[in-house]
Amino acid sequence: MPTDASAPAVPDLPVDVFDADRLARTDTLRTEWVLTNALGGFAMGTILGVPTRKYHGCLVAAMSPPVRRVLALGPIAERLTLRPKGADPADHHLRLFHFEGSDDRPDRDDRLVRFERADGCLWVYELPAAGGVVRVERRLHLIDGRNAAVIEYTVDAGATPWSLELRPLTPLRDFHDVAAPDDPKPELQRSWTDDAGRPWVAVATKHAGITLSTDRGRFVPETHTWEGLRYWREADRGQDAVEDVHAPGAFVIESDGPKSVSVRLLATIDAMDAEPSHDTRSQRRARTARAVLDRCDKPLDDARARTLTRLASAADDFVVKSTHAGVEGKSIIAGYPWFADWGRDSMIALPGLLLVTGRRDEAFGVLETFAGARKNGLIPNRFDDDEGEAHYNTADASLWFIHAACRYYRATADREGFFDVLVPACEDIVQAHKHGTDFGIGADPADGLVRAGNEKTQLTWMDARRDGVTFTPRHGKPVEINALWHNALAALADAFRGALDAEGAEFQTMAMRVARSFRKAFLGGPHGGLVDCLFPDQTMGWRRSTELRPNQVFAASLPFSPLDDEDRRRVINAVGAHLLTPVGLRTLAPDDPGYRPRFEGPMFERDGAYHNGTVWPWLLGPYAEATLRIDGFSQAARARALTLLDPLARELDSTSVGQLWEVYDADEPRRPDGCIAQAWSVAELLRVMVLALAPRPQ
Repeated sequence: MPTDASAPAVPDLPVDVFDADRLARTDTLRTEWVLTNALGGFAMGTILGVPTRKYHGCLVAAMSPPVRRVLALGPIAERLTLRPKGADPADHHLRLFHFEGSDDRPDRDDRLVRFERADGCLWVYELPAAGGVVRVERRLHLIDGRNAAVIEYTVDAGATPWSLELRPLTPLRDFHDVAAPDDPKPELQRSWTDDAGRPWVAVATKHAGITLSTDRGRFVPETHTWEGLRYWREADRGQDAVEDVHAPGAFVIESDGPKSVSVRLLATIDAMDAEPSHDTRSQRRARTARAVLDRCDKPLDDARARTLTRLASAADDFVVKSTHAGVEGKSIIAGYPWFADWGRDSMIALPGLLLVTGRRDEAFGVLETFAGARKNGLIPNRFDDDEGEAHYNTADASLWFIHAACRYYRATADREGFFDVLVPACEDIVQAHKHGTDFGIGADPADGLVRAGNEKTQLTWMDARRDGVTFTPRHGKPVEINALWHNALAALADAFRGALDAEGAEFQTMAMRVARSFRKAFLGGPHGGLVDCLFPDQTMGWRRSTELRPNQVFAASLPFSPLDDEDRRRVINAVGAHLLTPVGLRTLAPDDPGYRPRFEGPMFERDGAYHNGTVWPWLLGPYAEATLRIDGFSQAARARALTLLDPLARELDSTSVGQLWEVYDADEPRRPDGCIAQAWSVAELLRVMVLALAPRPQ
């Protein structure tokens, strides 16, 4: 990396600041934040502090990283009691809640005057009091690499005596569930005071245990139950949205004034050894930001450099330690709050999250994790969030694996790792596709194109299926599967050149055949683009689909395309005219009878809209990349690509603080939804933005 004085300085690591003016313009009930711990665990909530999802809390712990996640510590009910001399005590409840059956559901808090999110979160409250204003700060951060959270409170009440009651809610339940009335309740195992006078308490259920302590005050063991907590986001999704949550007691801290007092609460499910420095995360993010900026042509203006730095920091949230089948490695969380590590998402996101950011060892670790878990020539579609078992129902993840492996080799020139570890997996995948493997996945001997699945399977990324209904049937020969198949063969041929020429020649011959068949099969689709899928018909032939979908964009964006430049341009024109929005691509053209403009309602309705109009931000990356490749990475093409990407980059300041959502409504008003932080949304924006800014095509 350049270290000379001409290299631009790395901007300060991003801090998202909401001062009083910005808070007044922000829907603080609907604007969410997430913090992560590099294990798959996280903390999450709203700026307002009201929990609106069953996933909201101060610590969701990954019991078997990155899965078996438990909401160990929910919100902390905080009551500050001011006791001015000569006047009645005044209680101030800092934490707000929504309760079932109550009309008192706050959506603002005028006492909140500042919120910040960086490596942690900060809330600043100003409370009215006799003789002045009382200032309270709450800071939350997760300890990097541990299932532990630290919450620090600072109270400045001047000369007014006060007491602060911190009552931690400890659901200790699976993070996908809400507590049922007959579930075992969290039980106080023991409480004690250590030699330094610090109070400790241990609480447990069948799922997990948690240990809590403060560095001052005392613990009062008295179980309280918050009955009927209501999570309106879950109600909107048709999910169980009401639960009772228990607290084992309260930590009580008292002060007679007049100085400011801080108290630190530690919550951990790990062994109570010395806390590692949380500088690890800051140092890692600074290092990756430097790597990103070093890949760009100079000079960068301050706004662009800050955007890239923010994306590098956002990327860090998804890279996690994994322990699958007893083997430790690295993996990628597909999205927060509910996804685990998915093969398809990991392979698509890997170049942006890890190669662009200079994390080559972790990139290799992710590839090694999935290569080691392959079965019958398929890498896992996903690892189960309960036990971490692998599921293999995917036709595209393995082809994305080859793409990611070849991108890794191109970026690192790691011959040993590529040829000794990754190439055997790639060759296994090719042979499995050549001869046929599970789920009907295999190359058609007649034309070399890959066919997969049947009416009851969903093997591509358009995989929504619920209650026996397949919402986007794409069995047969999907266009992007075959674009990926051609790209995989051609990329391997290119990688083998000069090393394994004979095998490379075989891959090249296969790729040329696939390219000829691809053009014959998929050209002449709707609006001059490509056919989305070829379905098997009853005459042993292939019926062309009629929908205009965005999957054809990969035939124009992948490094090795089966199309010539003019055909690629027709693809981009068709997609751009009917599917392009400022924040991503629609999944179906608006003139189609099956078009669904809104992603809303219960899960059945949402799954029906998921790939039938709903906008996906990650698709903007390949669309912009195709515009670069078609025009040979000219300066004009680079400028167009950045113009396409900049509106999505501005979404870092939307209702997911410093992150990018999974999906948006197809029509205006285009509301974000799904996961509040999605790996491939961040990865593809970062990757292609750097691609447009790099001095040479990559």
